[in-house]
Amino acid sequence: MRRAFFAVALLALACLLVRAARVGLAGDYIDPISKITAQDEALYSHSAMAMAREGDWLTPRFMGRYALYKPPLLIWGAALSTKLLGVSRVALRLPGMILSALALGLLFLWAAELAGWQAGVIAAALLLSNHIWYSLSTLCLSDAFLVSFYVAAFYALFSDPWLESRAALWGFAGSVAAAILTKGIAGILPLAVLGLYWIAARPKERPHFFRLVAVTALACALAAPWFLYQLGMHYRWFWTEHIAVEILGYGAGAPPQTSRETQTSFYFMRLAVTDPLLLAAAFSALPAYLADLRRRTSASILVAAWMMVMVAAVLGWQYRNASYLLPLIPALALLTAGWSPFAAPRYARWMVVGLAAAFLVKASSPTLPWGLNAQAGTVQPAAPPLSAYCEQGRGNPLIIFDIADDLYASALPLPRLRYAAVVPIALPAGPYGMPFPDMGISVTVDQFNNLPRYEPEFRSRLQAWGLASGVPIATLITARSPEEAGALVAAHPDTDFLVPAAYQAAVRSALHEQVAATPHLFFLLSRARIPRTSPAAWTCRM
Repeated sequence: MRRAFFAVALLALACLLVRAARVGLAGDYIDPISKITAQDEALYSHSAMAMAREGDWLTPRFMGRYALYKPPLLIWGAALSTKLLGVSRVALRLPGMILSALALGLLFLWAAELAGWQAGVIAAALLLSNHIWYSLSTLCLSDAFLVSFYVAAFYALFSDPWLESRAALWGFAGSVAAAILTKGIAGILPLAVLGLYWIAARPKERPHFFRLVAVTALACALAAPWFLYQLGMHYRWFWTEHIAVEILGYGAGAPPQTSRETQTSFYFMRLAVTDPLLLAAAFSALPAYLADLRRRTSASILVAAWMMVMVAAVLGWQYRNASYLLPLIPALALLTAGWSPFAAPRYARWMVVGLAAAFLVKASSPTLPWGLNAQAGTVQPAAPPLSAYCEQGRGNPLIIFDIADDLYASALPLPRLRYAAVVPIALPAGPYGMPFPDMGISVTVDQFNNLPRYEPEFRSRLQAWGLASGVPIATLITARSPEEAGALVAAHPDTDFLVPAAYQAAVRSALHEQVAATPHLFFLLSRARIPRTSPAAWTCRM
């Protein structure tokens, strides 16, 4: 089966590579229902490229500031890949694709051991043709890393329910540690699955309690050094951003949402719409699966623990995101392959044919919520004009209003980039944001227009937060009205701007050259062009 494992993983990787090479950076939707774009991909990519260039491998940064909202394993992988292969969107996405392909191979082996090689093919086909898995596995995002480590941990437990072998013990602990270093608190969920499995399984089919404690301690010991380093070196920043904002704010608080749906309706709608075939197939497996569960077979209990913990985590975490469904997708594929009557040897051949046909139908419908999009291009309208702007070789600073590019420009080799936002009311950071105005990372128009006067104080405040650099100062400028945004443009004739059409009247008196970018965006280019002092360090076509 080893050859089959590698064959399946390589086939999956080939399918993922096609999409990764064609879809632009931050160029697809995370949520095809609400049309939420993959903004975080640009953020992680910027951090990875900065890490590879500047060499601070322990502390990720974004636009000069510390970026400690997530642990760094994804950024380490992407940075190492770009260091070895050069900067490109494929290089940034390659580590996640490799892990996803290997996880798909493990799922193939798992289902094959449960119900024969045909079941393995069915599990792999269901996973590969799932919109959420296919999309997230080809982006530089933490979700693919996290779920791949979940699958590896659960497969280790399935292969050796007692965790007696060194391979199973270290495989489970190492996978959990990697998951923690990928997404923090979400990485400990396999330990909850292990605990639930230990409670529900028969005594002869579960690890000894000492093994349970040992594997938990080992996983925590492997993951702990990075967290201890940050607590020691950047305590204030790490505690505020990683604990207070990311975990307590977005996880346990009442953060702003992208929709008004309830937790249950939000996730069920997206699960059903993005892959109705998988959901229907999983329902067909329930009678046989529940019969096995009543008999307390170890495989059925493990799958039940997997799904129960993930559902509880998704519904309990207060911020809603369609990508949080990803850990359930392999479990549903395994449930179908292992227990559906259509995956039995008598019907398996026809189900494989049906899944192949479904894959082709999905691939031919890339714009639908359940489609598989491998088309060249991007859903981010600002990306092509920004790439073209980058290729002009202008050395002028660029300011983008209202983050109209979903941070795409932060991944381009631009000499100096800032963002501006029109925010009518000054809001305190609260539990859902860092105090960037106090640090000078976010400044008002008046502060930016008189930056030399304020900069020494901002540097001092950043130093108090443990950041001895002025690079992040004024990376975000806040205007209180479109008219104040117009005043910002007028005060900086040597700066280029990307402006939403809604502010057309406010900037009409600017001396810049106006150039259309998209139907809803336009450039204001300084008439005093500054040539770049050095060529672009990497491609402008991300």
